[in-house]
Amino acid sequence: MAYIYEYINHFFNNSINEGIFYDLGSGTGKPVVAMSLMHKFKKLIGIEFLENLIKLSQGIKQNYNKTINEKFEKNKKILSFDKPNIIEFIQGDFFKHNWEDASVIFANSTCFSLEMISNIAEKANKECKKGTIIITFTKKLNKLNSDWEIRDGFRRLMTWGIATIYVHRRKTFNK
Repeated sequence: MAYIYEYINHFFNNSINEGIFYDLGSGTGKPVVAMSLMHKFKKLIGIEFLENLIKLSQGIKQNYNKTINEKFEKNKKILSFDKPNIIEFIQGDFFKHNWEDASVIFANSTCFSLEMISNIAEKANKECKKGTIIITFTKKLNKLNSDWEIRDGFRRLMTWGIATIYVHRRKTFNK
């Protein structure tokens, strides 16, 4: 997640401005926790359909909340913000959640079907505001409106293999 964060900062001049971070299909919540330590957000929300994974992420959140204030105090000299972020994990269908307040939407979409990718693009076209950034793995959101820009994919080694990462940003919002 660190290289994705640096990429966003480099190309979009830190345009995420303390907004809301969503992780679609958040699994155990690793990207939510990682991003919470790299950038100041109003809130970071992981949405996961599978109950067992949500239970694991809730346990991670409890541990995070238990230890984060102490860790922030010890490391405040190297952090770019002064207090920990709020993280939340929701069990449910991320298509039923509103994305209008999103600054960054992350989807480790390697295993998503082409229909899901199309549905994400359609929902983003309807709901996402100007400046929203969507990060996908392996699959680009091809059905976005012309008011989106898509950065060329770049490849990174993940724990499970090499993935192509696509960064999409809404330039304007035509509702």
